[in-house]
Amino acid sequence: MSEIPIIDIGPLFGNDTEAKAQTDRKIAEAAFDIGFMVVENYPSDIKVGAEERRKILKLFDIPEDDQRPYWKRNFAPENPHLYRGWFPLASSAARGREGYEIGPDIVRDLPTDQADDLLYEPTPLPDEKLLPEGWRETTADYYLGAEKVGEHILASLSRSLGIDESIFADAFNDGISTLRLLHYPDRGDVVSDGSPRYVEHDGKTWEQVAGAHVDSGLLTVLATCGVGGLQARDTQGNWIDVPVIDDSFAINFGGLLERWTGGKIKATLHRVLGQGEHRYSVPFFFEPRPSTEIAPLPIEGIKPFTPFLYGDHLWATTTKFPENFGLADLRTPRAPYTDPIAK
Repeated sequence: MSEIPIIDIGPLFGNDTEAKAQTDRKIAEAAFDIGFMVVENYPSDIKVGAEERRKILKLFDIPEDDQRPYWKRNFAPENPHLYRGWFPLASSAARGREGYEIGPDIVRDLPTDQADDLLYEPTPLPDEKLLPEGWRETTADYYLGAEKVGEHILASLSRSLGIDESIFADAFNDGISTLRLLHYPDRGDVVSDGSPRYVEHDGKTWEQVAGAHVDSGLLTVLATCGVGGLQARDTQGNWIDVPVIDDSFAINFGGLLERWTGGKIKATLHRVLGQGEHRYSVPFFFEPRPSTEIAPLPIEGIKPFTPFLYGDHLWATTTKFPENFGLADLRTPRAPYTDPIAK
């Protein structure tokens, strides 16, 4: 593929078996080839549109003095939370982004028997007086809606892979999916200082507000909030723009899903080029429960690999990010683990 496919996923939520099968084929083609797609036409009762995002992103209007209680301990040593919460602009040397990470406790109780696992850390939610009325309810509905979109896409992929839909579905009981709110401030005119975050593309210099990377997990449901700049690399190595369509989602697959499916589903390099304006995005990282064993799926011809636990992989990966530097030793692996994706 030399462009990002745009797929109507409405049939996934209906009862027309032929229309659903056609949609399955389109999703499989994108997943097995470029590993990236834009999906649209989800049911109207899934509250994940622009209006909901505008309210959710009001979080970034909280004055900095009032933000500090919600910063991760890496940036406010007096705070107890390490994994969930706010990473401020100071989380990177370039001061190029800030973000807020919300866990499943926004919609359901965390399992009491897993309280010793940092991956089940509660989210430090801001005082309601700092946010618009109904912020928490809107955010919870958004979490559930993005979760539903992810569930239907994984069910579709299960059908195309010829595996039982319950394999993926069961893995998300007590899952730890993350709703991340991101803000990239307006940097003004781009003048390269020679650092790797500046790139040439189509005869212009751009700042990479998110450098080229492959998501480490399974599936990302991303709302770009109406601003372009997201690009994916096609199979020929070209950077292509991801279409910006109202009330759509960019879907990409992580390195772990590529590994779990024996390479059938592709994890794709992607990046974000700054557009000279404030940028917001809302990715939802679809994450199973930490105790999920990642073992070769029952797919014909899949190459064997040593099974491991999802939580061990997630912690080893996420603690390499600037906002989580220095935390790796705070959670010990629950089982033998080596990086399954490292070449």
